[in-house]
Amino acid sequence: MGDLLRHPVHSFVTCWNWKAAALSVILRAPIYILTTLRYGWQASTLAGAVEAVFSAGVAGVYAAFTEAVRDAVPQSTVATLLLVVLPAIALVFDGLLHYVMRTPNLATGVSVSLVVSVVSSGFNWYSMRRGTLLVGAQARSFTSDLGALPILIGRFVSQPVVFVLRALKLLCVPAVGE
Repeated sequence: MGDLLRHPVHSFVTCWNWKAAALSVILRAPIYILTTLRYGWQASTLAGAVEAVFSAGVAGVYAAFTEAVRDAVPQSTVATLLLVVLPAIALVFDGLLHYVMRTPNLATGVSVSLVVSVVSSGFNWYSMRRGTLLVGAQARSFTSDLGALPILIGRFVSQPVVFVLRALKLLCVPAVGE
């Protein structure tokens, strides 16, 4: 974590995560395109372009940070940073940028964007802990990462269900001596 602060240019610019940036544009630009579509193609195109540029820059930096702290402990602190603090900060700037650009239907776009931000942040952290979507020394090819995504998405989505089922199983197991 100290290297992030001592070498911010290297940490956030040189290690900018282009893989996460590309995926973020694919996920986030359509949100604003769709939520502004009824206001005309010009508003929709502008909103999508603004989001594409913003999310590419921010997601690349955000993912560089995620990659740097992916194995840090305690995980609860990392989770709070990645799933609450950073999405909130990014969303404020995203909302302000769209406000300045006069994006119509902004509340809907920001609301959907918040959900996508939290889920994608969790997924990036999850996948990076498993060696996918990295751009640093341990990076694999983007093609290899894309091939791994369907299985990772399935595991990521099923993780909460598995957790609940295991917890229920523990509750249902009789104590020794009963």
